[in-house]
Amino acid sequence: MNKTNKKPLIIGAIILVVLIAVFGVVYTLNKPATHTGSKDIVVEVTGSDGKTTDYKLSTDAEYLIQAMDELSSNGSGFSYSGTDSEYGIMVEYINGEKAIYAEDAAYWSLYVNGEYGQYGADSQPVESGDTYTWAYEKAQ
Repeated sequence: MNKTNKKPLIIGAIILVVLIAVFGVVYTLNKPATHTGSKDIVVEVTGSDGKTTDYKLSTDAEYLIQAMDELSSNGSGFSYSGTDSEYGIMVEYINGEKAIYAEDAAYWSLYVNGEYGQYGADSQPVESGDTYTWAYEKAQ
């Protein structure tokens, strides 16, 4: 009688392990796509004066923030800073120009290939051939 009581328990444990493995595979196949490898991207900065500066970069970065860090450290002249929040980094300065909404009703908008960005710099995947534009914008 003791052996028959253990049989459903063992079968249940096996099913549980199989389900966990299946869920793990499904998650891995459906997570947001990022690609490692050599990617050629452009980071543009359009300041309050309307002038745009392009920074070309070949990178292995998975996310835009990593590419921005590379640009900041490679002597390109690009710089940025901001504050961390629960939503990621809020970019406040680019190339020394300040855009802090609470102080001057201005902010840095992120565009990806001309479309308004759906992610912040620290969660925006980097794809080869893409252009990432930081544009100084002032609230009306």
